[in-house]
Amino acid sequence: MKRWLALALLLPLVGLLLSIAAREAGLSGASEWRIPIAGFDPRDPIRGRFIQFRYDWRVAGDPAVCTGTACGLCLSEQAGEIVATMVAPGTVCAAYIDVNGSNIRRLNVAPGQVPDFSSRIFVSETSAPKLEDMLRREPMVVVAQLTRGGRLVNDRLEPAN
Repeated sequence: MKRWLALALLLPLVGLLLSIAAREAGLSGASEWRIPIAGFDPRDPIRGRFIQFRYDWRVAGDPAVCTGTACGLCLSEQAGEIVATMVAPGTVCAAYIDVNGSNIRRLNVAPGQVPDFSSRIFVSETSAPKLEDMLRREPMVVVAQLTRGGRLVNDRLEPAN
């Protein structure tokens, strides 16, 4: 009986450790991107302390490929500006983002209109007041990891300089 109880107590811990290991393995070969942000909402009281923001990159490509449930973006840097080109899901490019797999929301999705893209990032209670003040006063970027599988993972917010 004691063995089963010990096994029942260890099983969730093993599952958590495997989940952490899988996440770290996915991020091990990720490339880092510094993407400007704008239009932030500093609080989401229902889900905790999140900052909702809009990516302030230039959107290019045909908006028709980003209608429906799936959308892909190819990131590039051109003359110091981040460009997100809308592409069909699964398109091969050096820095492909799977929008749905990255929990990125499309805004302005009217037919023929170029969409904006937004996301959010969790901030701790201790750093939130300072970060909110910085967001109001100076340009900020989100430092994100782009995995080989196309998942964009927001890591932290920093001043743009």
